[in-house]
This record gives sequence, structure tokens and C-alpha cells, in this order.
Amino acid sequence: MLYALMLATAIASDGQFEKATGIRYEHVPCPHGEGSVRKYTKLTGNTMGGYDSDLARYSSRTQFRTHAISTCPSSYFSALGTELDRPIPEVHRSAIDDAIAQSRSEWADAENPEVWERYDTAARIAGVLGRDPIDVAELYLAASWTARDAAVGIYVGGLNGPQAARQILDLGEQELAKDLTPDSRKVLRYNLARVAHRGGFNADRDRHLSAYAKLSNLTAAEAEAGRRMRHIAKVVEPRYQRAAVMALQAGIQHRPTGFRSARARYQLADLHRRLGNRDRAVAVFKQAVAHDDTPADLKETARYLLEVLGQ
Repeated sequence: MLYALMLATAIASDGQFEKATGIRYEHVPCPHGEGSVRKYTKLTGNTMGGYDSDLARYSSRTQFRTHAISTCPSSYFSALGTELDRPIPEVHRSAIDDAIAQSRSEWADAENPEVWERYDTAARIAGVLGRDPIDVAELYLAASWTARDAAVGIYVGGLNGPQAARQILDLGEQELAKDLTPDSRKVLRYNLARVAHRGGFNADRDRHLSAYAKLSNLTAAEAEAGRRMRHIAKVVEPRYQRAAVMALQAGIQHRPTGFRSARARYQLADLHRRLGNRDRAVAVFKQAVAHDDTPADLKETARYLLEVLGQ
């Protein structure tokens, strides 16, 4: 049978330290708006949850990216905690208000944003402030990853890249061919959908989710979990991935060489793959493989994904 897949949640204390997640927070003045905002600092962490094809990394506990974004209660101004002490020129404040309003107009609940919606706000504000497009892209990527966290949870034991995901998916097919109990089949289908989504294998994900939804032994909560994964994977994440694509393209043009651009180029290729833009994915993966600045591990993964794409 496949490794167990589990969800982990943070255990917050009444004080200013969340022991389960290795996170501390303090109150600092809001850079834009009245009052204060929580700024979180990561004290400890690990990478035991592995990483995805687009380089999203996972701890074995709650992901720090959930806490890394700070949002002022008074104004909904949002930024990474590391950015809260940067001064904001007065000339930009009106445009920041407009960016916040535009973002809030797309929130599901204008008073209670999801963490990925707050990242969207931060990305729009970063654009107003003229930040490096790759910095903006990283905010949109984080938005997509926090949404993915809500959909797939944590794979305990690690899931290291698309090659590992494919191996697990292939093993899963062998398990599905066996005479499983209804409960085992249910768990396996759902977990394979999670693995497929993390690997960016959309057809496998959709196939497993469709089979899962047709099972007769789902509880109401389990059926809702399947619908939620499908909605996040097909509606929420792509919205921010498309925004990240635009920013990554601008960033690569602005900064054509160096490790940061090489990483961005690889991520751009994988986002195209995840979004179904096969020809663009192939072209940019080939650029990543050919580029001298691309690290060897990313070149290896790019070559593998080119094979997946039939190249």
C-alpha cells in the first residue's frame, strides 16, 4: 500500500509562541492604515513534506507560508512580514488603496479573506510599489501554494518532485487492480488525486477525483473534500498561476541571467505545463535545460518533464 497521507494543523497557544509550528509573532505598526498587525517569524522548520514540480516546499507541520503574509485589520494592507518595516512613499498611498479595493472585489468574503486572497492583495501592492517582477511572481506563487495546501494537505514521509509523484501514481494503479475493501479503495483514490495534483499531473488528478466522487461509501464530509480539491485545483490555483506567469515573464526579461532567473524560468515552464499550455511549456523547459545558470537538479527535472510532454 502507498505511504500514509495525513493533514497536520497548527496548535496555537494562548501566548505569543506556536510550539507545534516553530513560529513566533509580535505586533508591529501597520505601514498603511491604523493600529498594529501581527508579524510572524519562523523559528524552526523542516522539509520533510517534500516539494512539488513547481518547487512548492512542505514542512511536516503547518506551512510557514500560511503565516508569512501579514494583513492589517484596519486597511487590509498586506505584505510579507519581512516587508513591513519598509517605508511607503506618500505618492503611492492612493494607488495602494485602489489595489486593495480591486483585490477585495474578488474575495469570496470581503471581510474575511482567505490566505491566498491576502497574497493576491500583497502582490498587487508590490506591483504598485515597483517591486521586482520576480518578487511579485513569488507572491502569486505563494497564493497558489496556500490554496493547494488547503486542498491536498501534507504527505508525511516526503514527496520529492514529479518523478517521485509518478512512481507513487504507478504503484497506486497496481494497488487499484487488487481486491481492495471499499474503504481502502476510497482512501487510495483520494490520496492518489492529492499526489497527482502535487506532481502537476492534471489528467491523473481529474481521473482519480472523478472515480472518487462516484463511490457509494463517501460521507458528506468526504464528498465535500473531493469537491473542494477539484474547485481549488481547477479554479483557485490557476487564477494565481496565470498572474505568476505574467510576472515571471517580465522578471526574466528584466533579469535574464543568474540563479534567480534560472529558477524563475523553470517555474514559468512548469506553470505553463500545469495550466495546459503544452507548447509554451516545452519551449521554456528547453530554455531551462540549455541555460548555463540552471542548477543541475532543475535541469534534470526539466528533462524529465520534457519526456512527460513527449519531447
